[in-house]
Amino acid sequence: MAQWNSAVGAPQLARLLASQQRAAGARRVPAYRSLADGLRLLVVEGRIPVATRLPAERELAAALSVSRTTVAGAFEALRGDGFLESRRGSGSWTAVPAGHPLPTRGLD
Repeated sequence: MAQWNSAVGAPQLARLLASQQRAAGARRVPAYRSLADGLRLLVVEGRIPVATRLPAERELAAALSVSRTTVAGAFEALRGDGFLESRRGSGSWTAVPAGHPLPTRGLD
């Protein structure tokens, strides 16, 4: 299991997600899925580097003005898809599933 080597704060991540959602337009999907898709795209595009520690669920939920359940659902979906690794007490960090190329763009 890879350890994280950088971190992104909740306010910065909320700004990245907001700018991305404005560009994508409105879609009718569950909130947790929209959040998971947004985070996945930020990782795939390289806007959030692989092995970056994400904010805690409560902190990110407050920054996004959503429920902690929404963030927990998004994190679980990302773990299931291989784009997030977590360890109790250590937090969660971004990952790329086997077979996906590593993004080369850095954190904005």
